[in-house]
Amino acid sequence: MKFTLSTVARSLAAHLSGNFPGVTFFEDPNQQGSTVPCMFLQQRYSNLKLQTAGRWLRTIGLDLTYLEDYNRPDMQRLYQEVAETLDLVMETFPYTDGADTGALRTYEREWRIDLDALHYKFEIRVIVHLPEPYNPMRTMDYKEDVTDGG
Repeated sequence: MKFTLSTVARSLAAHLSGNFPGVTFFEDPNQQGSTVPCMFLQQRYSNLKLQTAGRWLRTIGLDLTYLEDYNRPDMQRLYQEVAETLDLVMETFPYTDGADTGALRTYEREWRIDLDALHYKFEIRVIVHLPEPYNPMRTMDYKEDVTDGG
């Protein structure tokens, strides 16, 4: 499987659309011309840690942002309802890159309500292999002959 922000965003949108009818999903922050309610996904960080047998643990921090009309009198309650729904459906979600499918587990889930948005932050952790051929070490041809300077 290939992991990109685009494929994660599409997979999340497909997973969440049944729980949030009428919500528009965007792949990234779309400030102009967005109709609310809407959600978009932002990558906050990513890191790699070497594992055994040439595998890498990739940790990707994501922020799923939910926006609603700023002037609603019940905005706080609405954001809390959305956050609680996300808590129920975000432990795992089906993932596809177009060719392969599987399930991704989320970690470190937390949410925060700002004045104008709900931020649902979480991590995904996947074991990856670097594309072949990948060899960061280069070999050098050493001449081991000893000369006496002559």
